[in-house]
Amino acid sequence: MTDDFHEVKITESAEEAAYFDTNRIPYIVWLNDRNKYSSFPSGAYCVEQLSDIDTQYLDRVYRRFNGIPWDIVETQRLKIREITVEDVTQLYDLYQDEGVAKYMDALFPDPEKEMEYTKGYIQNVYGFYGFGMWVLEEKESGRVIGRAGLEYREGFDGLELGYMLGERYQHKGYAYEACNAILSYGVSELEQKEYCSFVSRDNTASIRLCRRLGFVPNGTVRLAETNFDGLVMEKEYLQYVYSAC
Repeated sequence: MTDDFHEVKITESAEEAAYFDTNRIPYIVWLNDRNKYSSFPSGAYCVEQLSDIDTQYLDRVYRRFNGIPWDIVETQRLKIREITVEDVTQLYDLYQDEGVAKYMDALFPDPEKEMEYTKGYIQNVYGFYGFGMWVLEEKESGRVIGRAGLEYREGFDGLELGYMLGERYQHKGYAYEACNAILSYGVSELEQKEYCSFVSRDNTASIRLCRRLGFVPNGTVRLAETNFDGLVMEKEYLQYVYSAC
């Protein structure tokens, strides 16, 4: 049970797991010597020690099964959580700012396509990795003011830290507040010590942020980017790296 008394089943039976999976009942598989040759549903939450199951783990399993976004971490002014389809409308409002669109990948011109992309992202990225780009919700207003998070970038060590803030929320310390909390979360919860970030040469605000967070310059890289027409282009970025001691 979680603090909210949501039920999550714990089983060591492949048959029970298949039933729970088919009927969308939240469950966790306990792996042990009695079931080491059994076949469990793809994507099942599994533990080898029952002691690994705590309140947060139960809550997150329940939320994933029921399509409820995970709360990642809170700061003094922000709630950092997984995105929902309902957040997409607020993102379009933020991306109208010229200072945001200049450095970020654009949203789909058609909001319906962006919503479909968001559904896939929730299922495939959050569902597989357990992390990704999250939304920044201002506690006082309840508004989404930006995004920030961690993603896997093939060919590079560690996780990539990225962020975006609506223009009206910039220069107020939100970016540092969010990214600092995310780095701490990555180190403590994801047990990841190596990070990287890629910044446009003229994005002086993000360069300052990287340095303030403790990132150090590591030369330049060319990254391939694909537009909505499927055209692949390369763009040069400054690379910054961070290693947690």
